[in-house]
Amino acid sequence: MWNTFNTCKDILKNQYEENNWQDGLSPDTLKNKTDELLERYRDASLAKCKAELISFLLENAPLDIHPQEIFADKIHHCGIIQAFTHERVRLLKDTAAREAAEAAFPFEKQNVFKATMDFGHIAPDWEYVLRKGIPGIITDLEFLQTKALDKKQQEYYETTLTVYYSIKRCILRFAALAEKLNTEKSQFMADNLRQLTLSAPQTLAQAMQLTLLFYSFQMGFDTVIVRSLGGLDRLYNPFYQNDLQSGCFTRAQLEEITCYFLWKTSAIKAAANLPFYICGMDSCGNDATNEYTLLLLEQYRALDLYDPKLHVMYHKKMDARVLSLILTMIREGKNSFVFMNTPVISKALENIGIAKEDAKKVIIYGCYEAAAEGTEVPSTCGGMVNLAKAVELAIHNGFDPLSGTQLSPKTGEHFDTFEDFYAAVITQLTHYTTLCMDTIASYEPHYHTVCPSLIMSPTYRSSRESGIDLYSGGAVYNNTSIVGAGLATLIDSLIAVKKAVFDDKHLTLEELRTHLLSNWESSPSLRLRILSAYPKFGNNHSEADSLTLDIYNRFSSLINGRQNGRGGVFRCGIFSVDWRFWMGKNTGATPDGRKNGEPLSKNLAASLGQDKKGVTSYLNSLLKLDSTKVPDGYVADVALHHSAVRGEEGMHAFHTLLHTFLSLGGFAIHFNILTPQILREAQKEPEKYQNLQIRLCGWNVRFVDLSKAEQDEFIRQSENTL
Repeated sequence: MWNTFNTCKDILKNQYEENNWQDGLSPDTLKNKTDELLERYRDASLAKCKAELISFLLENAPLDIHPQEIFADKIHHCGIIQAFTHERVRLLKDTAAREAAEAAFPFEKQNVFKATMDFGHIAPDWEYVLRKGIPGIITDLEFLQTKALDKKQQEYYETTLTVYYSIKRCILRFAALAEKLNTEKSQFMADNLRQLTLSAPQTLAQAMQLTLLFYSFQMGFDTVIVRSLGGLDRLYNPFYQNDLQSGCFTRAQLEEITCYFLWKTSAIKAAANLPFYICGMDSCGNDATNEYTLLLLEQYRALDLYDPKLHVMYHKKMDARVLSLILTMIREGKNSFVFMNTPVISKALENIGIAKEDAKKVIIYGCYEAAAEGTEVPSTCGGMVNLAKAVELAIHNGFDPLSGTQLSPKTGEHFDTFEDFYAAVITQLTHYTTLCMDTIASYEPHYHTVCPSLIMSPTYRSSRESGIDLYSGGAVYNNTSIVGAGLATLIDSLIAVKKAVFDDKHLTLEELRTHLLSNWESSPSLRLRILSAYPKFGNNHSEADSLTLDIYNRFSSLINGRQNGRGGVFRCGIFSVDWRFWMGKNTGATPDGRKNGEPLSKNLAASLGQDKKGVTSYLNSLLKLDSTKVPDGYVADVALHHSAVRGEEGMHAFHTLLHTFLSLGGFAIHFNILTPQILREAQKEPEKYQNLQIRLCGWNVRFVDLSKAEQDEFIRQSENTL
């Protein structure tokens, strides 16, 4: 089976799109049988009902093993548990949380905010999963079951054990199917699978197999969305070292096993949201980089991957070889890295009440969202807030021109000073951000009626030992995140109003209102003046940055530490992911010159084309903000022309830029190394540039997979780096 990866990798690339389901019931039969189960357990608790559903599906859903694979994980859940959970969400909004849902509806319809039930952006305690394995988790639950004090605890252990017994039987189903294939690869797979039903993983391949299975089971049946594979170099290095020392595998064979694993995670459709982290510090504050860190990076580089993305846990003592290799890969166009400032993140977590020892164990979910690993359920995208909408509502006295409704409180039509107008903006922002939090807090006490987590919960020590589900408050820290998007659009709009209306008096607020309602068609020359003449966020301009600091502090203070509905607190983040597109569609023309329906500004970046004084000025603007006030994260979004990082001198400048920003307190930073010419060529002849990578908000994509509008935006951004 060795030395075969390169001959089959192209076939394996599409393994999740080409299915050969077998060894299970048909989807129609599964659906009918689960309907019967639902009827049978109609009067049982939700946890009991869900446990029986998951158990039945794990033991009867069709499986698929690709004949060229060495790992198994494909099981056809048919969306049954997802539909079950979505129905519970609907019922909650129609009953117990109806009043809150109705109050939020007009704002959500216009994309002013989204108040969600965030059961995603989480991960099991991977260290516990790999240390104990499925048999060890079962043993722990069986022991704790004997000490259950009340009916609630008894049900917790009964339902979780029901699921874990079925997980074990499902793994045996995979093993039996692998044996039927009767190849060297399939026998290797079957042996690993059978071992996982007997003990914790013993080898690197078994650790990877358990990771893939656990991910698949939690995603498909727990419906609690995994958004990190954890610190893979730290988790896998002991297995790697043991395999080498025992002589079970050679380094070349372990490299090939790693290639199969990375290739498989890249092939998973959700891989854009499935990162892992590397590097960081150990519990004593020493660099945690190890030999397997380098092997992972080398194979990732050789495979020319853009998924899964990698979070680099940066600190001053970081291994120079590893850092140099990562920067070299970014310079080559592999933009799937984001550098996270470990000490700053730990301090930010401490600031919302997380104990220092827990705050040291940082994990990053999804794009840039930080949490305390193994102790915190952070709901990192619980609420998303359109910051720019505040200025539109203030200009129109709380009236939303796009929907034609009085959306929020009247804050006045005429203002004598900019300070009065600014107070109206703050009132609008405070009103709908508070409403967003109130809505979520109304949902959260009912989470146990929507989505008990029967697979993930037992991996958290606090949940396991207390017998309380993670979504019933079983974590040490049961927090909720609120994220602001479009900050630069808001700041640039405020500056435009201040200058044009109050300082220079080029027009009245009523006249500006008219221009905005015309989508700037009534005064294109004024729009051009605003776009070119007034200060903008991201240029180290004192006036713009002072305003940014005030908004940033007000928004984070409004959120951080406020009690949520799960016994925890709210926590702030500022980034946009792709929300800026759908938020922008429901935001009218803004005073900064942006037109109706256009996207809001990205992440904590300047508005497109407005960071005109270079990357140093942009980063200096960000460094005026206290990163420890955004525990849910922000990212510096940096585009560099390839000539800026070319050669030894360019590499030194690249490293200096990174180190300076993070050592001075930046939260996170990622890079796109761009050239307008190459991007234009890729747009015209995409077949020639299939592997051209672009860092898009919080994930990596191929440039050729972007829409033309998104491609044009990156081309304009690259032109701005010249």
